[in-house]
Amino acid sequence: MKPDPEELRELGENVTNVSAAWAGAPDYLSRGLKAWSRIMVGNDRKSAVGAALAVCELISAKYTADQQGLPPKSYIDHMLASIRRWLDEPSRENTELVRSSLDVTRSAHAWQRDTDVAPFWILDAVDHASLAVWSGERASYIVPMDFGTCAARAITCVLHALLDTGMNETQAIASIVDAVHSNAPS
Repeated sequence: MKPDPEELRELGENVTNVSAAWAGAPDYLSRGLKAWSRIMVGNDRKSAVGAALAVCELISAKYTADQQGLPPKSYIDHMLASIRRWLDEPSRENTELVRSSLDVTRSAHAWQRDTDVAPFWILDAVDHASLAVWSGERASYIVPMDFGTCAARAITCVLHALLDTGMNETQAIASIVDAVHSNAPS
């Protein structure tokens, strides 16, 4: 299924659940994309990470560290390269490389800002893609999200970034859906 924005809004309206709420999905379109993405990546970590990476690559070139609180572009490039390395060889060593590269000192996320700013959404997308590499198979008290949820959040952050850079909704969804489909489990 390759949904359009209206189909995702309908899905988002039907999956709204307080226990699964996330501030990066404040509207039905974002909620529907997150739910659809989670279904598409299934229970296959490599597909989930591949989808998150492919979607991040749709927008990463537009990242600029032109505001306070943003790391340099080299952080984004290093994280994406580490994720690619893990996809090529999902070893314990490469998992640890991704884990150790994540900057956990950041105190604010894109959805905590008064206005949407694409670079903050890009940063959050890349960070969630990295979490998909090493988070648990299931949520736990130690790692509250599973890899599928992390990938779905990365994908949803990219939607915000694409829209913030001026891409129209239909084109943004089509680009994301195609990128996710190219990495869906067979």
